[in-house]
Amino acid sequence: MKRNLLALAIATLGTQAAAGTVTIDGADIVIKTKGGFEVKTSDGEYSFKLGGRVQLDYNSYDGVTNAKTGVISAADAGNTGSDLFFRRSRLSIKGHAGDWKYGLSYNLDKSGDDSIDSLKVGYTGFGKQLNITAGKQKEDFGLEDTGGSKWITAIERSMPSNAFDTGNNIGIKIHGASDLITYSLGSYKIDTDSNRDLETSVTGRFVIRPIYSKDAVLHLGAGFTQRDSDTAFDDFDTRVGVRGGDDGDATKLSPQFTSGDGDEMTVYNLEAAYSTGPVHLMAEYFDGEIEAPDTVAGSDDLNVDGYYFQAGWIVTGESRSYKKSSGSFDKVKPSGKNGAWEVFARYDSMDAESGTNIGLVGGEGAETATVGVNWYASSNVKVALNYVKAETDKKIQGEDDGDALVGRLQYTF
Repeated sequence: MKRNLLALAIATLGTQAAAGTVTIDGADIVIKTKGGFEVKTSDGEYSFKLGGRVQLDYNSYDGVTNAKTGVISAADAGNTGSDLFFRRSRLSIKGHAGDWKYGLSYNLDKSGDDSIDSLKVGYTGFGKQLNITAGKQKEDFGLEDTGGSKWITAIERSMPSNAFDTGNNIGIKIHGASDLITYSLGSYKIDTDSNRDLETSVTGRFVIRPIYSKDAVLHLGAGFTQRDSDTAFDDFDTRVGVRGGDDGDATKLSPQFTSGDGDEMTVYNLEAAYSTGPVHLMAEYFDGEIEAPDTVAGSDDLNVDGYYFQAGWIVTGESRSYKKSSGSFDKVKPSGKNGAWEVFARYDSMDAESGTNIGLVGGEGAETATVGVNWYASSNVKVALNYVKAETDKKIQGEDDGDALVGRLQYTF
């Protein structure tokens, strides 16, 4: 029966273009279509899954959230603006063959190197507590950033998570998890210098769960990233609570060197979270430093720190799921046909130290407050609405406060 189902599925995927013969070599095959298209052998030795995500955003903003330096004139800064755009459109493939796993994530809305979000191969033969993964992959750093963009609570990540984002890079890491801990440690390529030598980073994260049960999770963690480059570091820029459309432009807090690039970046992170029933709480603190350019005598290092607090309540009673493999929160699965409803609030802040050869676009810091509601219409569909209130320490094009209304329609498979 399973062989007949496989033949039917392949014929359907091929839009009945031609008749053919289906041959199965080995174990029977199981096909799943809930949440994507997955094929795997009944003995669990092989699998293949096709998935993806589409996020359509609508933004309306004014005041400092629409004071885009270099894009609009100072006379127009702060006026009400709006945009409708695809925030992400991505296809993914993942699976495993015995002790080897593989994954590919492709951005449909980007080109060049940015089109491949991740491309990796991993070995799992040592057990869940010791995995090795090589290729383009996420540098695990921070609770909010390690969690995927599909299921973060707010539409945009907090300012410090955005500023200290390590991104996806080519490298190798060891990682693993048990009920008590999750860890990762890796080395990655950032760029190459003028002599075509590698510029690299070392990034690590450790999480411990003093409480881990079906009813509650207490999550405590710390991380670091050490990054060396001659040209990659000149600022800690971050969006002030909202993204500005297709080109990604928006008001940014950008503590930066006014001339030259830093040689080394070091960032430390502390994270904590607690989830019990429909309530979830999380907070993080970041402290980062970029060494001053050697070419500018007397220049100070650039020091920036930031934090956020977030609280959420799933009104319909569901719990936010948690993945111990990555040490991050995941989706909300509706328990009823009318979906699940969630409300949340977040406060975040970022500050920079003034000094010689340091320019501070938007002043020494900024803070935002975000409130929002999420409707998980099904396991695949999420509708979100956020209100963001932002303030900067100094004016950007005559504005030092503003607000934004951000909406998202998301479909995942």
